[in-house]
Amino acid sequence: MKIFSAEQIKQIDEFTIANEPISSIDLMERAAMACTKRIMKLVNTEDELIIFCGKGNNGGDGFAIARLLLERGFNCHAFVINYTNKFSADAEINYNKLKESFATKISEINSLADLKEKITSTNFIVIDALLGTGINKAIDGLLKETVTFINANFRRIISIDVPSGLFVDEPSKDNESIICSTLTLTFQFPKLAFLFPENKKYVNEFEVLDIGLSAKAIQDEFTNFYYITKQDISSFLKPRNKFSHKGNYGHALLLAGSKGKSGAAIISSKACLRGGAGLLTLHSNKSTVEGLLHHLPEAMSIEDTNEDHISEIDKPENYDAIGFGPGVGSHEDTQIVLKKILQYYTGKLIIDADGLNILSENKTWLDFLPPETILTPHPKEFERLFGKHENDFEKIKALKHISLKYNCIVVLKGAHSAIAFPDGSIFFNSSGNAGLAKGGSGDALTGIILGLLARGYTAPKATLIGLFIHGYAADMCVKKKSMESLLISDVIEQLPKAFKKLEG
Repeated sequence: MKIFSAEQIKQIDEFTIANEPISSIDLMERAAMACTKRIMKLVNTEDELIIFCGKGNNGGDGFAIARLLLERGFNCHAFVINYTNKFSADAEINYNKLKESFATKISEINSLADLKEKITSTNFIVIDALLGTGINKAIDGLLKETVTFINANFRRIISIDVPSGLFVDEPSKDNESIICSTLTLTFQFPKLAFLFPENKKYVNEFEVLDIGLSAKAIQDEFTNFYYITKQDISSFLKPRNKFSHKGNYGHALLLAGSKGKSGAAIISSKACLRGGAGLLTLHSNKSTVEGLLHHLPEAMSIEDTNEDHISEIDKPENYDAIGFGPGVGSHEDTQIVLKKILQYYTGKLIIDADGLNILSENKTWLDFLPPETILTPHPKEFERLFGKHENDFEKIKALKHISLKYNCIVVLKGAHSAIAFPDGSIFFNSSGNAGLAKGGSGDALTGIILGLLARGYTAPKATLIGLFIHGYAADMCVKKKSMESLLISDVIEQLPKAFKKLEG
């Protein structure tokens, strides 16, 4: 799914109106109906709803939603926030339609005192239709007072398209007046700002509603930003050949673990075989190799001559893909092992965890990464490697630059992990939950991607599939388990079902 700027969305709207053809007011009605259908599933007829409406097109959506809900027997009231005397053309049409049928369900708000006088309870469900995607400066006056009042008094807030006050194409860091929505129902595409940690308190959750914008306009409009969907990943998966054998699915080498960090190696090894590799060899220290036999007899192993950590590597060219880093530590001879891989191995490579920390201490080695090497830093590892950035928009620019500069794939892990590719594109993941915020999650991700690389997927597809299925398996887990008590072992055990669902 493509992610567009506010200006691009406006152009796609205009193309749809001109070429479907459909009037702008009818397109607004279509969007309002999509929202109404979703809201009807989220609330009960006995719930009391307040729809805060601005005077632009977002307010027009709100007036239409109010009318559609009232026609269907829901208990809602529209508050018109008169921060200006002028409606947009379509907002005025929908305001008049609502007034004709439900005049008593409209309140005009001219001051904060009006709000306080008319709203004496905080038990309402709020629908925020004050502003849309077009703002580029912080709000003030009555709008600011209204946003502050809503945030201070209501716990359940559904925003229409965008939480009012949020900039979608630039940082909102200095903007104090933004609706803190519990759910945003956004039209056709996710907005870039929704995917950044700095906006988490404004966009707690969002859902994308299809409002039937022109497929041709969407296809023709260029963007570097994409949102990974289940359908995308299902289309990437390759079926296994009936007459194949283990050699057809690749041999992965995993260099992981050290004294006190055997768990990282075993987690990553399990995930690798669950990711589809035909064969896996774990190279590690003695105690880790011994632990592997008990936990994963399907894997092979190489025991390092050093009992505490990895200190050597032999014939890396014999493997279809190599994973380096989970739990290896940063001993000097372990660093030399990574240097040798970078010097002599030209195949598929993924580097994670301590491997990234080693690179951060030897940044000139980045110039020697094999093409499409996959780096999987969490935010602190990213910072150690590539420095701090003022905001998430700047961080994404840096992510793109780094991928282009070093011809590598960079996965910035977190909610909606961002994946940068050397062609300049950036994909955001749609799967996963906060239950993954525990030790071992990154080790499992490395293993899954390594398994997919060995299996024969290209580095870009292995990365996208690996990210999505890692989160998708976790989402399946939390249907029956609490996020609080989720273990990465639970997620790995769920991988077969996750693959099965995606294959179906």
